[in-house]
Amino acid sequence: MKVYLKTMLLMLFVIVQDTVAQDTKHLLNTKEKNAVVSAIKTHIEESYIDLDLSKKMIIELDKNLKSNKYEKITSPVEFSKTVTEDLQSISKDLHLKVRFEPERIAQEKLIVSEEKQLEMEKRTAMQIAEINYGFTEVKILDGNIGYLNLSQFADIKYAEETATATMNFLSNANAIIIDLRSNGGGVPSMMQLLSSYFLAEKPVLLSDFYERKTNTKTQLYSFENVNGKRSANKPLYILTSKHTFSAAEAFTYTLKHLDKAIVIGEITKGGANRTKRINLNDEFTISLSYIQSIHPVTKTNWEGKGVEPNIKTNEKDAFIYAYIDAIKKTFKRNKNTILNKIGYGFLKDKLIDNAIAVFQENAKLFPNDSNSWDSLGEAYFANQDKENALKSYKKALELDSSSESAKAMIQKLEVMK
Repeated sequence: MKVYLKTMLLMLFVIVQDTVAQDTKHLLNTKEKNAVVSAIKTHIEESYIDLDLSKKMIIELDKNLKSNKYEKITSPVEFSKTVTEDLQSISKDLHLKVRFEPERIAQEKLIVSEEKQLEMEKRTAMQIAEINYGFTEVKILDGNIGYLNLSQFADIKYAEETATATMNFLSNANAIIIDLRSNGGGVPSMMQLLSSYFLAEKPVLLSDFYERKTNTKTQLYSFENVNGKRSANKPLYILTSKHTFSAAEAFTYTLKHLDKAIVIGEITKGGANRTKRINLNDEFTISLSYIQSIHPVTKTNWEGKGVEPNIKTNEKDAFIYAYIDAIKKTFKRNKNTILNKIGYGFLKDKLIDNAIAVFQENAKLFPNDSNSWDSLGEAYFANQDKENALKSYKKALELDSSSESAKAMIQKLEVMK
């Protein structure tokens, strides 16, 4: 993994250096900038998903040309960035981007042999295999709660086998947590496959799609057949952050509004519509939202707004909220014992805030259990919170006057005061 990261960083450095080199070689003149803006106006008027917004963006571009806003910009990269900001200021569409990428456009125009295409395909497959197709971490937590950290939605053409193995591994868990806090999206096919594991066999409409240019509608359904077991009737938690984007948002929004998932965390980034990259000329491209996704229940989507969590909390605390809730809903016997075990697991791993949250919940659920308060006192003490540690140990001793551990800690803390 370290080798892969070093390679990717080196590739990124080379790309940045190449872009800088291209940028310094080519200084834009007014005629070139006007031609790029004109091409942008043509494409957004023709294809952008929202006609009213496209008209407003055209007005904004015309205003900026008239005021000579772009006159002093000669750097192609800076020009791309400025125009992108102007378009996004109107549309609030984070998919909508103008880029300076002459090398990419030149490569697209090359006639590639079938052999070369197969070679490129194999290289792509190898690259995403090296990060396990985005399936970063999968495990069963104490209390039989499944956990999946998914960093991207890879094409099932490559990743179906890994996705299937993961979902089957998690199928015997009492509840499943899918962590999308660092997921920037991917392709619809993985969203479709993973959603299917949480729905019944009969295909369910996941989304309608509308393309303004062709005035056509299409639909995306869950799969009737999946390999292995489904998890349609067990609690599903999806963790989100302000970085969760695109296909990751589609998965979250779809299952939330089909009442199949509890979303915990932050409001997501807000990119709902499908995009395509269009060459404006031999040097500039634009990523254009051209197909609108429409949820069958809400009749809208999360474009520009993000997906609203069921339980709002910060990115850091989303996991522990989900884990505790999953235990409360699914663990039927000796709940205080399993919570105590989970809390001590966090303490051992130096995740003290998580340990405190678990022990607090245990004390709340079992206020007459001396051991719950004793454990909470230990977590507070580990966090150097002497005041709350002393209160917790005194409560433990009040409930069990024979507790030697509580007596010893109270004495120790009172001496330290």
